[in-house]
Amino acid sequence: MERKFCAELDELLVNTFRAIRTIEETMLSDLSNENLSIGEMHIIEAIGASGRGASSNCQGCTITEIAQAQAISLPSATVAVKKLERKGYVYKSRGQDDARRIYVRLTPLGQRADISHRYFHRQMVNAVARAMPEDDREALLDGLKALNTFFQLKAEELIQQDRTDNPTGKQALRG
Repeated sequence: MERKFCAELDELLVNTFRAIRTIEETMLSDLSNENLSIGEMHIIEAIGASGRGASSNCQGCTITEIAQAQAISLPSATVAVKKLERKGYVYKSRGQDDARRIYVRLTPLGQRADISHRYFHRQMVNAVARAMPEDDREALLDGLKALNTFFQLKAEELIQQDRTDNPTGKQALRG
């Protein structure tokens, strides 16, 4: 019984991930004429979110904050921000309180991409909700919360282990 469950769960996770990625890639292609990758869009999303927060000072966010939000290395975040800057989606400016700090903000083009991406997510979630009977929604949320908690904890564990034990970054997922 458990083997069947695990096989079906594996297939569902893989197929769901692929389908969402395909839909998101298509949306990005339509939005940016194949100018943005999904990773770049998620960086734009993180920068946009920093400007929408209740406690936001609207200065943007630092590259360190972007790296932390996306769980990527500082050099990777730096390269991605430079690419997005060349493409016209972000710009960098010095901090108002501390000129040594560099903040990344969205340009109008970046803001449009962020708004479109958030709209895409709202539409996707609304379509899923409309397609489900009301009674199934809570069960779906409960299952996804448990799944999310598992993967978040596993990701944090692997990141910590990678930082201390494994400089090559090669680690198998163990459950």
